[in-house]
This record gives sequence, C-alpha cells and structure tokens, in this order.
Amino acid sequence: METVKFIVPVYGIKPLKGEPIQLEKDVVLRSVNLLENEHEIFKKHSMRMGYEAVLDVDYTFDDGASEPIPGISIKLLNMIDAAFVVYGEGKAGLAAILPADDSSGYGGFILSNASPRYEEYLDKEIDTEFATYYANFKKAYDMRPMAFDIFRRSQERFSNNDRTIDSCTVLESILVPKGERSKKSFIVSGLKIMGYEKEKIECIEKLVDYRNAIIHADRERLLSLFTGATYTHSWFEDTFKFVREILFKYVEKPWD
Repeated sequence: METVKFIVPVYGIKPLKGEPIQLEKDVVLRSVNLLENEHEIFKKHSMRMGYEAVLDVDYTFDDGASEPIPGISIKLLNMIDAAFVVYGEGKAGLAAILPADDSSGYGGFILSNASPRYEEYLDKEIDTEFATYYANFKKAYDMRPMAFDIFRRSQERFSNNDRTIDSCTVLESILVPKGERSKKSFIVSGLKIMGYEKEKIECIEKLVDYRNAIIHADRERLLSLFTGATYTHSWFEDTFKFVREILFKYVEKPWD
C-alpha cells in the first residue's frame, strides 16, 4: 500500500473559524496556510490564487495502481462537495485535486473552474457546527446518495427546466417510497409531515406541475403556465432554495 498527500482547494467558503476540522480519519478541512505559500501550489497548476480553504487528503491505495486520483473523487469527494452546497446558500465546492509534493510523481486535475464573487460565497461560516452537520450528512448521504449528487450537479445548471427536473427528482428520492407512482401526493404528504406551511408546499406542487409539463412535452400546458404570474425567475430561485432547505432538514433527521 502507498499513501500520497493531496491538497483540494475549496472555492466559495471563507477562512475557517477556529481549528481545522477532521471530516474523515484521512481528510482535514482547514484554512490555506499563507506562511507556507500554499497559493504557489495553485499557481503551478494554472489556477487562481484566491482560495481561502483546502482539504488535506492522505490517500492510501494499492501501490500497484497506476492512477489513484479517480478513486478519491468517486469514493469521497462527491460526498464532501455535496455537503457544502446543502449546508448553506451560495456557490461552493471543490476546485481541484493537487499533489501536496511534486516529488510524489502524481499530477493533479481540475474539478471546477468556478470563481464566485465574495458576495456569492456560502452564507454560513465553516466552524464546529459544520463538523456536527457533516457527521449527520454522511448518514443521510449513505441513505440517499442520488438525491444529494443530483442536487450538487443541479447547482451548476443554468436552465430552469433542467433545475426543475433535478429538484423534483431530489424530492422524489427522499419522500416517495420505492415503486409508488403517485409521486406528487407523497411529496406533498411528506412535506406536511416535515412541518412546512401550506404556502411553501404549494410552491413545490407548482414545481411538480411544471416538471410534468416539461417531461411530457405538453406545450399547451407549458404555455398556460407561463402566461400566469407564478413562474417568474425570482419564483424559480426561491423555490430551488426551498428544495435545499428541505434537504438540509432531511440531513438533521434522515429516514430510510
């Protein structure tokens, strides 16, 4: 077995409050070390130098493997990436996987070129509360990995149609029992059980109606929906934020 240390720059979060956070036995989240000129590592890989936080990953793999990095992405980083976008509102995620030491012989590769403005950063501080949240998130992710992966992917989409389909798939994953065909009624019932008020539930009902019109290519229905006063850009943005809120609440007390 061989262990290689990688650094994973994180975009969209501010410097950590307090000490580094141990997310896994071999993964630590911490602020960038300016005294060690860690920004130079980003520069070597033609990346911007404005990252405020990184993950330290001690990755152990079979030394017969020719390329260890994909294993990191598949087994671990998807989950951590999703944890950030569910934790708070804003644009945050993992930017790259870079070797901490060039002498290791392993190259790095870019995960995202996202460069959010400061006002687009995650609206929550990363502190000890995140450590508690992450411990719960791992349990929820293990139960519904598809829901969180689709939500994470949806944050990179521009089209409201695509984000609507993704959002409804997320809700179905956590609220609709396997094999059930009456998806809308189970989503509504689930949100009522979670304690959400009628007005917010109605927003999700309208989102499902819009999704159904998209996937069935019902042009007349779509035209009818668009001629009303509901489906504005701000309405979509507010509703997508509510979907994140639902996922966050699911993380607090997940069910299988």
